[in-house]
Amino acid sequence: MQKQRHLDPAGYLSNRTIVALCSPTGGAISAVRISGADTHKIFDLLTGAKSSPANERLAKRYWLKDHAGRKIDDVIGVQYFAPKSFTGEDVVEIFIHGSPIIAQKLIDEVIGLGARVALPGEFSFRGVKNGKMRLSQAEAVKELVAAENDFSLGLALDKLSGTQHEFIEKIRNELMQLLALSEAGIDFSDQDLDEVSLPALKKRARTVLDLLTRLSGSFDRGKRFVDGIPVALFGLPNAGKSSFFNALLGEDRSIVSDIVGTTRDVVREKINLRTEDHGSTVTFRMADTAGIRKSQDQIENIGINRSVKSAQEADVVILIIDGKRAQIDEIFEAASSVDLSKKSLIAMLTKKDQMGDDEQVKVKAALQNKFKGISVHAVSSTTLDGIHDAARALARLGTECLKRKPGEIVLTQFEQVEAVNRAAKGLKEADKTADIVLFATEVRHAMNELGPLLGETVADDVLGKIFSDFCIGK
Repeated sequence: MQKQRHLDPAGYLSNRTIVALCSPTGGAISAVRISGADTHKIFDLLTGAKSSPANERLAKRYWLKDHAGRKIDDVIGVQYFAPKSFTGEDVVEIFIHGSPIIAQKLIDEVIGLGARVALPGEFSFRGVKNGKMRLSQAEAVKELVAAENDFSLGLALDKLSGTQHEFIEKIRNELMQLLALSEAGIDFSDQDLDEVSLPALKKRARTVLDLLTRLSGSFDRGKRFVDGIPVALFGLPNAGKSSFFNALLGEDRSIVSDIVGTTRDVVREKINLRTEDHGSTVTFRMADTAGIRKSQDQIENIGINRSVKSAQEADVVILIIDGKRAQIDEIFEAASSVDLSKKSLIAMLTKKDQMGDDEQVKVKAALQNKFKGISVHAVSSTTLDGIHDAARALARLGTECLKRKPGEIVLTQFEQVEAVNRAAKGLKEADKTADIVLFATEVRHAMNELGPLLGETVADDVLGKIFSDFCIGK
């Protein structure tokens, strides 16, 4: 809806007043935000009001009018005066009725009075530039907006509260102390001081390196929190994988047929599942795969190889077993093509409506004897009997996969893990050197690499790149 008119060559570094819709239109209420030096002057021209700090943060009713004096809308406006605002500048937030036409008319009038449309994330950019929030907190705002489940929401809230910043700052402070000791070791190299000897300094550096290594390793987990846990449906042809996939999604996403080998590629879809009693929501990246069998069909074999690869890369593997003709030996042979020792396993006996109770008990026992701790569920994708229970069991499994230890920090941004890896590389180089001067140099490099994570020493073009991924209005 918002077009980039009156483009400003200064981009994110511009000081011009900016405007943007900061909520969707089409509902009862929408919000438009204006920020910059001319904000209150523009607001006064739109409403006929006289801005005063006495009205700061008061929600007041106004009539908005265009340049010809025609009414646009009956609104609520809230004024903020610098530096006590989200951006650190003068800000007005105008709550209008949710019509897209009203929003467009208002934005057009604000632009006509000298403002321009905000760039993606420009309000947050100005908040960071003016010291109203840290870079990590601004990124948390973006992650809050994008959160699809309780776990990604919890991570974003922790980040917004400053937990991640404090942890990384603690590491950086430790490196500062290490650098100070290193430089003291250089100055007093003619004295036998154990605390500033190179072996003692290296021992201390290895402790910091261990923290950085664990922090870097958290990135894969972070992707699971934000993007979802990878799950592969795995089984023999015609076992009911695609039918179960569709039943779980509540839509016909995969082709279902009695013809063996119908699924020849991996079909992927995201799904959010909630544990019982309105518990946590978990996002899964589901993959419906080709049935595993020996085939002479070259195309089908490509699909089978992709099935094995998908199962190898998944955190959770769902064994799909035809309950009507449970081919236990064959499924065990197919499962041997994947290392399942580190996977979370769950089994679905399909076609429950065509399977006797005695057969269910027999197959469950065989599976639980083969795969210790596996959860087994009987389902019917036709009648949907058992699908709800199966979904809740999968959600519980996902909750266990994503459970965080108290105080655990999880990285979610690629740029963050890259900075941590560069810092870790500096400490590894420091550990190799036999010269205390080179050791101090590498420690300094490692310390500087953490600067961007703390919102320090970030180049303006890099900041612009970070905020360009935000939505307009944030």
